[in-house]
Amino acid sequence: MQAEILMKCQLKASFVAVGKQTARWKDIVQNADQYVNSLCNLAEQLESCEKVPDEAAFLKDFPELKSRLRFKLLEEMEKILGTLRKTLCSLQEVSNSVNRQYTTSMNTYQTHAADLGIPKVTERSATEPSMADMLEWLCDIDRTVREHYLQKQFLLDTITYDDTRQIQNLHSSWTQGGDLDSVVMGIMAHLQFFLEDT
Repeated sequence: MQAEILMKCQLKASFVAVGKQTARWKDIVQNADQYVNSLCNLAEQLESCEKVPDEAAFLKDFPELKSRLRFKLLEEMEKILGTLRKTLCSLQEVSNSVNRQYTTSMNTYQTHAADLGIPKVTERSATEPSMADMLEWLCDIDRTVREHYLQKQFLLDTITYDDTRQIQNLHSSWTQGGDLDSVVMGIMAHLQFFLEDT
């Protein structure tokens, strides 16, 4: 009985923390949208700058204009990428926090597995999912958050300024995250009654 109480308390604490962390994730990504949009705009400007032929009439009066403009655009893009890298650090903190919650709940289960037994771990009711289900859901959220973090990290690590299409891909990939929302919301809907006491 004591093992069951400890396990359920840990699961409640984990889901409350995970709910807060995934809400933080969503805020961080939404706040970064403006920087991703700015990066896309600068990439388009850079592409337009590169398309201007060097022998264009107006460039004859300003021979360094194109290279100076290119330098300024690249400088601004680098600043924005620096900001997005800081955002990525915040997303990594969220991912690590979610992972800690899953790990702590699994460790609690492994510590008390013998006392709980399979029938108790798989027992569910109309208002309370089984402990096995909840552990699996924590694992699902942890994996989904980690995948999204790694995807964003890969996008930033492989970006090249001259590839406008890649930067546009950054924009569409960065703003994706609906499956994270749907995973978390779907799981939290199953936990509504279980979490009411917290």
